[in-house]
Formats: sequence, C-alpha cells, structure tokens
Amino acid sequence: MNNISIVLSTYNEANNIRQALTKLVDKDSIKEIIIIDDNSTDGTVSIIKDFNNDKIKLFIRRNTRGFASAFIFGIIISKEDYILRFDIDMHLEIDFFMNAFEKNRDRDCVIFSRYVKNGNDLRGSYRRIPSLVLNKICQYLLSNKIKDYTSCIMFFKRDLLRDVLPKNTYYANFIIEFAFSLILKKKDYIEIGYTQRKDTELNSKSSPNILSFLKNGFFYLITVLRCVLLRIIN
Repeated sequence: MNNISIVLSTYNEANNIRQALTKLVDKDSIKEIIIIDDNSTDGTVSIIKDFNNDKIKLFIRRNTRGFASAFIFGIIISKEDYILRFDIDMHLEIDFFMNAFEKNRDRDCVIFSRYVKNGNDLRGSYRRIPSLVLNKICQYLLSNKIKDYTSCIMFFKRDLLRDVLPKNTYYANFIIEFAFSLILKKKDYIEIGYTQRKDTELNSKSSPNILSFLKNGFFYLITVLRCVLLRIIN
C-alpha cells in the first residue's frame, strides 16, 4: 500500500491554505489530510470547512498551542502507511514533495534538506545564519550523517513510529532528536535537497520577535545536549 496521511498544523494561514488544499485533495494517493488548527482568527477555519471534502479532518485547539504537540497529535491519529508533513506556505513545492515520495517510498524517512546538493536557504540572514550555525553544531557534536537536523519537512513510514517517536517539546526543537534517532536506530533515511524560499520567513510562528528567537534558541541547544548524552549512552 502507498497511501499517504498529510499532517498540517495551522495558525492564521488564510493566505496559503486554499492553494495547499486545492492541490492535496485531488491526489489519489493522499487518503487523509489532518489539520490541527490552533484557533486561527483570520478565516483559516472557514476556508477549510468550505472545501467540504471527506479527506479533510479538522481539529481546532482552543486551549492548547504549539507546533510539536500539533505534529505529534496528528501523526498519532493518522491511519495511512506514510506520513507527509510540510509548512502550509510551501504549497508551491507540493508536487516536488510528492515526486520525491514516489521515488523513495521504500525509505523509512526522507528529510527535505537545505544543506545537501540542490538544497538552499533563501531567507534573510536573521533566519538563515542561526539555522546554519545550529546545524553545524549538530553535525559536529552528533553526526555529520545528517546535514539538516532542523528541517521539519519530511515524510516517513508510519511503521517508523514503533522505534522513533517524536517527543513533545517547547517548539520545533524536538525534530533534532527525531532526526538523530534515525541514526541511532540505524534507519534507512535520505536527505533530498530543496530550496526554502525567502517568503517563508514572513510566516514564522517560532520567532516572531527577538525575545522569542533567543528563547527558542535556548531550547534548541538543550535538545542538542540531550542528544549528546544519548550518543554517549548508545
């Protein structure tokens, strides 16, 4: 079976959600589109409901927010053989993601990476440089077998979750440990280069201001140190 569950987390995505869903609902291999919305106030939910498509499963959270918990909830309730996760503002790359799936469906996990061949990060220096530095730290302290430890754009077999289950953390820092676990558990993974467009930085939920940026950076570093301990133990 090659059926796919799409897991999307949304918060005020009215500018992007219609384009993304229009592409997704027409693809036969996609059997369900799970959307966890953190109580959007810009009309996102109305747009989703207007599709009135049986593939779409919408969950609105009014008392809980956060990317990590939304992602984990989505993959837990998903039912299909493969799970694909990307940011809504990357809807222009949906066909690229799907083509990569068709060519690599035998892999346990595919990470769409900015730091391998054909990968690039076109965001401004405020977003691009810290991301690059953090990934260099991960490569040095953990392993250079993965280049993009902070990419949350990926698909993986549902069976992978038996051995590698994301942990609920403050924000997207959980993805570092998830990626490193692929190495520790000797899973069959590959990184495929993709370009993160400049306009995606305009929709950042993780670092809307400098204080949040510094706070999130602290949690990322804590996660890296926890992974160093895992490497020592293993």
